[in-house]
Amino acid sequence: MVVEVEEVSKAFESERGRVEALQAASLSVRKGEFVSLLGPSGCGKTTLLRMVGDLETPTTGEIRVSGLVPSEARQQRLTGAVFQKPSLLEWRSVLDNVRLPGEVFKDEEVLGRAEEMVEKVGLTGFEHAFPRELSGGMQSRVSIARALTHRPRVLLMDEPFGALDEITREHLQIELLSVWWETQAAVLLVTHSIPEALIMSDRVVVMSPRPGRIIEDITVPFPRPRENTLRAKTEFVQLEAHLRSQLDRAAFGDS
Repeated sequence: MVVEVEEVSKAFESERGRVEALQAASLSVRKGEFVSLLGPSGCGKTTLLRMVGDLETPTTGEIRVSGLVPSEARQQRLTGAVFQKPSLLEWRSVLDNVRLPGEVFKDEEVLGRAEEMVEKVGLTGFEHAFPRELSGGMQSRVSIARALTHRPRVLLMDEPFGALDEITREHLQIELLSVWWETQAAVLLVTHSIPEALIMSDRVVVMSPRPGRIIEDITVPFPRPRENTLRAKTEFVQLEAHLRSQLDRAAFGDS
């Protein structure tokens, strides 16, 4: 397993007292597997993602990335991250933003991979454009290219398309699948969107409202490669309805 989460809980201290964000979550992700974390706002999805990426520390439980604790995995560049806000440097071109990890790591191989990744995400011709000249979808592509330059074993994605319009979002989902398929990195994706989880994932992990618990782990049965036409198929609609009912039941009970 590339990612192993064992009985992980996370609590925060606030002005109103102790807040239990995540409770006894256990999860594993295999090499090359695409897994989505699906649940309502505040259920601990992003908290779990951040702990795998060494941006938060579990209160209890253990996390391993390729057998290492998250801090060691991050130091060895085994993880990459893409967030909802691309966080591009406005004074740097597309290519220079993608080159940034190679410069930080002082790694010529990573630097040399920047142009390849710009091409893979469909930004050929925009290498010297600045973020202000790009659409939201194009900025997201830059962020994805940057995260993939050092070929991470695990790609952590926190609603990377959440701020985009529906048409752009659906198009980029399919584009990302194509890029991911070549890298074969394990992916852990946080999303609020049931269709997004189903179109992209091998498995969908459903979480309850806070404190977040894993209430279902579903294998997505659709073969790859996938296209957006899959969304209209009966099997897709039925599985979407099942996931929606699970989320509704977790949030509101049987009433």
